Amino acid sequence: MSKTDFSGKLPIVKKVDVLIIGGSAGAVALALSAKQAGLDVFIVAPRSYLGEDVCSAFRYWPHQVPTEKDVLAEAIFSDPKPPTPLRVKIALEQALVDAEVPFLFNTLPASMLRDGDGQVAGAVIAHRGGRQAVRARLVVDATLEGQALAQAGVEVHVPQGKQTVSWVTISEGEGRNAEGLSVEPLPGYANLDYELSTRRYQLTVDFGDGSPAAQGKALTAAMQACWTPEEFRCQTTLRPQLPITEALPSLKSLKAQPGLMAFTESAILPSGSESAFTDPVRAMSLGRCFGAALSTILTPLKDSDLTVVCAGATSVDGAIRSLAQGLRPSDEISESVAFNAQAAPVLGEYDVVVVGGGTGGSPAAIGAARAGAKTLVLEATSGLGGVGTVGQIAKYWFGNRVGFTAEIDQGVAALEVKERFQKASGIWSAAVKSHWYLTTGANEGAEYWFNTLCVGAWVVDGAVRGVLAVGPNGFGLIKARCVIDSTGCSDIPAAAGAETRVISKDHVAVQGTGLAGVKPGREYHNSDHGFSDDTDIVDATAFFVSSRLKFEGDFDSGELVDSRERRQIVGDYTLSAVDLLYERRFPDTICVATSNFDTHGFTIDPSFMVIPPNHDALWADVPLRCLLPRGLEGVLATGLGVSAHRDALPVIRMQPDVQNHGYAAGYLAALSAKTGRKLREIDVREVQAHLVEIGSLPERVLSDKDSFPVSDDVLAEKINTGWNEPGGVALILLERGRSLPLLRKAYTALGGSRDAQSLRYAQLLGLMGDDCAQDELMETIEARPWDAGWNYKGMGQFGMSMSELDSLIVALGTCGDGRAWDCLFAKMDTLTAESEFSHFRVVGMASEALYARSANPAAAARLTRLLELPGMCGYARTGLESVRVTANNDMIETEARNLALREIHVARGLFHCGDPDGRGAAILKEYAQDLRGHFARHASAVLRGG
Repeated sequence: MSKTDFSGKLPIVKKVDVLIIGGSAGAVALALSAKQAGLDVFIVAPRSYLGEDVCSAFRYWPHQVPTEKDVLAEAIFSDPKPPTPLRVKIALEQALVDAEVPFLFNTLPASMLRDGDGQVAGAVIAHRGGRQAVRARLVVDATLEGQALAQAGVEVHVPQGKQTVSWVTISEGEGRNAEGLSVEPLPGYANLDYELSTRRYQLTVDFGDGSPAAQGKALTAAMQACWTPEEFRCQTTLRPQLPITEALPSLKSLKAQPGLMAFTESAILPSGSESAFTDPVRAMSLGRCFGAALSTILTPLKDSDLTVVCAGATSVDGAIRSLAQGLRPSDEISESVAFNAQAAPVLGEYDVVVVGGGTGGSPAAIGAARAGAKTLVLEATSGLGGVGTVGQIAKYWFGNRVGFTAEIDQGVAALEVKERFQKASGIWSAAVKSHWYLTTGANEGAEYWFNTLCVGAWVVDGAVRGVLAVGPNGFGLIKARCVIDSTGCSDIPAAAGAETRVISKDHVAVQGTGLAGVKPGREYHNSDHGFSDDTDIVDATAFFVSSRLKFEGDFDSGELVDSRERRQIVGDYTLSAVDLLYERRFPDTICVATSNFDTHGFTIDPSFMVIPPNHDALWADVPLRCLLPRGLEGVLATGLGVSAHRDALPVIRMQPDVQNHGYAAGYLAALSAKTGRKLREIDVREVQAHLVEIGSLPERVLSDKDSFPVSDDVLAEKINTGWNEPGGVALILLERGRSLPLLRKAYTALGGSRDAQSLRYAQLLGLMGDDCAQDELMETIEARPWDAGWNYKGMGQFGMSMSELDSLIVALGTCGDGRAWDCLFAKMDTLTAESEFSHFRVVGMASEALYARSANPAAAARLTRLLELPGMCGYARTGLESVRVTANNDMIETEARNLALREIHVARGLFHCGDPDGRGAAILKEYAQDLRGHFARHASAVLRGG
């Protein structure tokens, strides 16, 4: 069960001198100067990088030239040609790493802390891991929009009505010439591999009443007005033009309130001096000058009662819930601050709110809007389309390319103009596909708020009725009749308190993760070089920092971590491996998916321990129940967040299938919102009929019935003839209660013969915990030397991740009695430092399982010996400096993961087998602080025992 803030308390996660909210270039210079002056500084940045004033507002051409004193500005702007976005991002974050200034990405302000005297005493920060409080003697608002100032009740520049704005695009061809647009060519980018032209457009955009909805529409209008098919990148924030003055702000003028300082162009300052912040070089110069003087305006941290205050907040019925955890999911909480969990500003009200405009979310929005629902999309990045656009995996691997996916593909192909994006290549332009989603959705009436995170859920009478959002359009509650969670991490159900599934003490198997560089002419850039837990903001920040060092020569870096496995809901039904292998049918199918078993890692389902998956394509019916969080109404999950066993996920996560089931979720949500019926009350045949009509589903689903459970006769037949078939093995293991007596009888009937069939029966019996075939397992294991095992492999991993001998050892450990120890010890004693990871994994697994039934003190000594082998230990990464030291340019890196996984599995085996010297616990404690969130979660859970 997810931890949520039902208690009305927020964890206090840091106490610092200076909390800087915003990651602008000037903010980084301010932080470095303050740190050098001896102050404790912490930065939270709203984007997945630092330098949003340069890289999102596209200010690569500053008005002021950096001086020799401005080392940071010189590092970025010293060349006569404009810096690449990647150069800006790496320079800023590595400067903070060098100075040991901690920072977080994708984190925004969500209320202010005030002390007993009403003075600002810190802030509440928000990210996809929930909300936490940071105590600070001074809060600095360095956001582009003045978000912290506004939350403190300070008046800021809010654009309203028709305004002239600049919009910069970088293109691989000619820009756009259209009525109402004036165009200014800017110095472009020339490289051995590419040439890019850059243009600054002047256009008039209507910001309406300045509300969040109006600002979202204004940004969408600008994106559409200036787009061309040759566009490579465009700015991602919309700022009205300020009159540029030569006036510079004083430190005194920047003091907005006691404990609160303005360092943003949205502040209202004397003589228009806020315009100084629109030039990154001038802003960095101000930061360098003011940082050392911040100590003169610091207020003391008082022990008086703290309150959480956000301007415009109102209380609502029901419960506004967020995850109540530290900065990391595994962090212990020792101090907290009380707050009114029911209070928040209300930002808007819609029929359907789609959280995440990615692979599933963009289709969901179109499906909902077409069905007549007033629809809003909240997207965490600056573009639509998810891994296929922002994530740069601009090519299908597998997937059922019918129905709505076929419509997408045809629409995108019609917009393409580049020769390399011909149909035969299978690759699309990321900018074109993202634009197709935006234009198609907007034409249907959908609205879009970009760079916006959801950090909570509003639950009324057991149903989600809104989300708590934070982004450039503000912080507050958005009400909805139905919510679609397309975050891929089931953020909304988790925040609402629904049961979710994520790495725990049971295993640390997770599909590999990538983040690629961006380069003109290379739309498809698939990678798999690490593990990253998207729900852990510390991990996600470190992953962006480490990944950028892999492709320093590229033009830019992606905004999206390309995870292949994330937090999932526990739904009304959980799709299993046997459902795929046995081609199960369901009455409520909403998607028919297909892929081969592209696992990007190792499997844990016993079926695959017996018969590993091969390269052949599998087909899977995905029932609606997999999208519905158990015990929670008003919300559906799409994409990687659906309810499926992690070993079933590789077959149903292909982009074409997520696009199709995302559209289905949108259509269903609209029906619920328009009719007032609960999601579970809607006739699924009505939805299926529509999906059949558009070609997303075959007609047979309209009459499908559940093909499980199979009859006793079918099960008996599979035991007799299907023992060497994937579907037969999976069915036998699934139906353990019925199959075990039949399997035991069949094994006895063999009369003690030793052949492939008897060994398979012994293996299956062992995996089900039955020891009647233990002797055959031991005889076989003792007679065989170690076979070729498996070292961790991510990209291109097919087939076994555990050898036949490995699987027999697991079976023995699962069923054996005390006699099994000598057999297991004999195998452990022959392992060397060169032995494969899978061998270390299985001896750890077997030792844990056997020790729980038949404790043997000698097990600890054997496992300790393994940890003492050369090169076995020391692979935890607990700080950004260690990440930098180990950085390399391998985009399909496996060795670092292999070594860490080997160490963890042996250490946890030792921990569960007595651990007399505490060595296993010590190693796990190191990994509990590892920047790789999955390792940290797993190690912490093992240590806690839950």
